[in-house]
Amino acid sequence: WKARRIALVGSGALVAFGTETARRVATVASLTARQKFIERMGFVLRPGRADASGEVDITGFAQAVAEGLALAEFNAATHKTSEPPPAPAPQSTIVLPVSFASPGLLPRIELAVTRGRLLGECTNLARGLDNEPGNTLTPREFAARAAEIARGGGASVEILDEHQIEELGMGLLLGVARGSSEPPRLIVFRHDPPGAPRTPVLGLVGKGITFDTGGISIKPADGMERMKDDMAGGAAVACAMRAIAKLQAPIRVIGVVPAAENMPGGRAVKPGDVLKSADGK
Repeated sequence: WKARRIALVGSGALVAFGTETARRVATVASLTARQKFIERMGFVLRPGRADASGEVDITGFAQAVAEGLALAEFNAATHKTSEPPPAPAPQSTIVLPVSFASPGLLPRIELAVTRGRLLGECTNLARGLDNEPGNTLTPREFAARAAEIARGGGASVEILDEHQIEELGMGLLLGVARGSSEPPRLIVFRHDPPGAPRTPVLGLVGKGITFDTGGISIKPADGMERMKDDMAGGAAVACAMRAIAKLQAPIRVIGVVPAAENMPGGRAVKPGDVLKSADGK
């Protein structure tokens, strides 16, 4: 094929060109094409450094590039009405040297590309949640959306309300939420594939504070709007559970996200208050 235009993206020395750099380069290339309203793009992957055995991790590079291309599809301007919508991301093809076209290697590369694409999509879902303002993404709404995302991948989800949280004696979570009119939620994700060993169990815990004013110890006004990001860890856990379930990881995984809104108010927790946690401390 003949390219009408070529983008050269600097990636540093060959000895330093690893999968993380490849992921970033792919994102930059796709974003550049998107800004120029290019509909189709071929990404020519020249794999970087070899490992200690002298082999090049071609599947790792292919996965990283596919993930990077997917990351470029994210639109952070979903709530903006004063700007024209961004161009769609280009349809991308990853082009590899012919030396990697052996029949035994191609299926592994294709699987790696599929995996990278999935990881990029799940990351974008987490970024979408994180981009929501605190007035639309309340703890209850966050729990509902996170559950939908994880269940869409095949993970099971349980959402505990404020009464169940109180029955568990989770006084610290209740204390954080006490100053808000929005009740807290506890989201529990599970991936328990058939045949997986009982141990080890991978545990993921993510903070799900949908807005953190600081409560009575209120944060400075400068940058307060960024406190909607305090649920980013919880979003990452929800979307990781989706990816883990979709990839059918052969290990048991439990994800826990406490969700609450930390606000000042007549019932807000005060400095010096004594609260009792679920483990009795």
